[in-house]
Amino acid sequence: MTDNANTPERHEGINMMITIVRRGMADQVISAFRSIGVTYNMALVGVVGTGLDVADYLGLSEHESEIILSVVVDSKKDRAIALIDFKFAMAGNHNSKGVSAIVPITGVSGPLVLKYISGV
Repeated sequence: MTDNANTPERHEGINMMITIVRRGMADQVISAFRSIGVTYNMALVGVVGTGLDVADYLGLSEHESEIILSVVVDSKKDRAIALIDFKFAMAGNHNSKGVSAIVPITGVSGPLVLKYISGV
């Protein structure tokens, strides 16, 4: 018989989704993410520092952009990717409105931080 009282609580995996869009679109992206339950989002203003060819390919031909950092739990990851691809036309589209990537978070500084950023 095992004692579950001493077993550490298991949390769902979490990921950092980095989305770069044209200036003025961050509120729309964050609103879309919130509609599927992705509640931890931070918007930053960025300046495109790549060559014009790369920026044009990514749909970021304007020099100013917005970067959205979102924490996405594993159960919402596929839905968030599909939403951003569909709603903001980022999936392999030359006329896209930005670019997005998702990276797993393998560690955080403490249990309170984990609960805060993952929404559990």
